[in-house]
Amino acid sequence: MVIAMSNPEEKSVIFKILLLYLLTTGIFLSIFFTIYYDRGYGLIIHEKSSDLREDYITLVQLIDKNGSFDNRVLEKIKILDLNRNFIIYDKLGNILYNKLEKYPKKKYFKGNGIHIFQGYIFIDFYQMRRYKHYKKQLPHPASFNYHIVMKGAYILPDIWHLRLKTAGFLLLSLIGVGMIAYSLLKLSLRPLQNKISFLDRFIKDTTHEINTPVSIILMSIERLDQKKFSSDNIKKINRIQVAAKTIASIYQNLLFYNFSKSIGEIKSIDMKTILEQRLDFFTPLLHQKHIKLNISLKPTSINANEDEIKCIIDNILNNAIKYNKPDGGQIWIDLKIGQLCIKDNGCGIKTELKDKIFERYSRFNDSQGGFGIGLALVKELCKRHKIKITYDSQPSKGSLFCLKW
Repeated sequence: MVIAMSNPEEKSVIFKILLLYLLTTGIFLSIFFTIYYDRGYGLIIHEKSSDLREDYITLVQLIDKNGSFDNRVLEKIKILDLNRNFIIYDKLGNILYNKLEKYPKKKYFKGNGIHIFQGYIFIDFYQMRRYKHYKKQLPHPASFNYHIVMKGAYILPDIWHLRLKTAGFLLLSLIGVGMIAYSLLKLSLRPLQNKISFLDRFIKDTTHEINTPVSIILMSIERLDQKKFSSDNIKKINRIQVAAKTIASIYQNLLFYNFSKSIGEIKSIDMKTILEQRLDFFTPLLHQKHIKLNISLKPTSINANEDEIKCIIDNILNNAIKYNKPDGGQIWIDLKIGQLCIKDNGCGIKTELKDKIFERYSRFNDSQGGFGIGLALVKELCKRHKIKITYDSQPSKGSLFCLKW
């Protein structure tokens, strides 16, 4: 069974978990392969310098047997086919023989006397014979006072081969670990995914079932002849109407979250007409909380999907009503060309919570209920239609939302 990626959030969660796992694993693998590279590098140096050490020991023996370094020693070097790419100094630092056009300065040689220069291996045997690992391997007569630096093989291709091999092993290990991690992650998330799929189907089915009874309730209330009812019964009917419209608003949000995955029909919408319709829809809620409206509507239009624009306006208006004062509350609505602002003087939002205002399931007033999906849906729909949404909110002073297009 393959886990279905039903939305970007699921992909984002899996990506973040995999990234964290690969980063931590990558650190340990990097340490391991660094040690592997160092060992391989050391083996290359050891292998390529062993011939030089043997030639050096033979040269020392020739010089010691001859009593000094001279042309007789050079002749024997040619006969024995020893490495002739070296420079030799006497004890005073005078150059006695030099077959090296370019060679590294003394300060570049490591503690063991080995240095890689222009892709070639160089050994300063004067320094090497004082290095603790080579003292026994490079015996010297007491009278030997020469300083010799030898040039060996061109080892750059070997080093690059080692680097590519190490990088390749590291990459293959990361890919292998990533595939295993992804498989384990799918297995571990499968039960959770099944639960989410079940809940998703349940919400979709429930959403369909809610629509019909809510529509019947609202239609029935509108057709009632309220003149035949007492004032007390009219109040009760108004409460039923407010509750039904609240359910209708929740239904609309759930509908968009679960079924509206792409922008519907785009057309030119008269924003003034839409606002007047939505204010008429919320009239029972406004009367119930005794909220005063301050309206300034100028003709303007927007190219968008009508249902989604209604959803944006409904959620902002609904919050302005829901989180407003029960008595003495006010809402200011200002519509002009390319801009709609809705302001209230309700409870507002704390400064430290402002960054979370558009996050799904975020709620800032538990006493008012709700799912915390309204403003998250507003943000998503505004993004779809390239509408810029800004807000300002102060505790106990209210909130201001502005839409610009």
